[in-house]
Amino acid sequence: MRRVYREDCARPANWDDQVGRAFPDHAEFVRKAAEFEKLGLNSKPRRAGFSRFAPQVLVRRKGKIEFPAIWGKHKETIAAMSREKCVYCEVPINAPRAAHVEHFKPKALFPMSAYDWTNYFLGCPGCNGAKSNKWPRRGGYVRPDSGDPSRHFVFAEDGTVKAVRPNSAADRTLEDFDLKRVWLSKQRKLHIEGMLSVLNQAIELQKAGYRTEARNLARTIRANSERGDAAYSVALTQCFWRAWKDACPGVEI
Repeated sequence: MRRVYREDCARPANWDDQVGRAFPDHAEFVRKAAEFEKLGLNSKPRRAGFSRFAPQVLVRRKGKIEFPAIWGKHKETIAAMSREKCVYCEVPINAPRAAHVEHFKPKALFPMSAYDWTNYFLGCPGCNGAKSNKWPRRGGYVRPDSGDPSRHFVFAEDGTVKAVRPNSAADRTLEDFDLKRVWLSKQRKLHIEGMLSVLNQAIELQKAGYRTEARNLARTIRANSERGDAAYSVALTQCFWRAWKDACPGVEI
């Protein structure tokens, strides 16, 4: 997970109007949502979800009670924030239909945040499907748009990942978004191995005395790994620096 910036994801100028028009009675929705969020977060009525608490203020679609999903019309705007990547696992998403607008605070538990523009991130089906309506009973998750999310995680060369601190928000993020899933780890490993195979050429050049050529190649690899649209950029960047510093201690690039 790498930092994303909301200035790349402009809130639509008429967003409030769109939200208001989406509801049969928006004022009643807001009133019931505020009432719902006064319930204890871990109480049974709250954990049962807002659609059970106040189905009358939502909409019925194909036999289901749902929030009006107007955020789906803005996937491309939301996608710009993370360069069309899932903000959690950093896998590129190659079509809007494969992209999910992920509610960081799930609307089932936090209906007041269901239309809060700052609650939206682009997610892949793997991460969003795993998280669904989960929210920790204590604490929260690592936010992709706050601080440096990458510092909370350690990526290994074999594609696996762990939290820097056990029993932390990062640990909960890894668990609830299923960021250790086998297929994802395999893909990270493939990208890391590809990067390291080229980096090894730079290391060999450095050891052979071709220092300028080595550093130029290493800089190019580093830049490609750190690109905002690069798949698994944090994993690649961490593995790049570990390999370079181990093989060429003290050599700046």
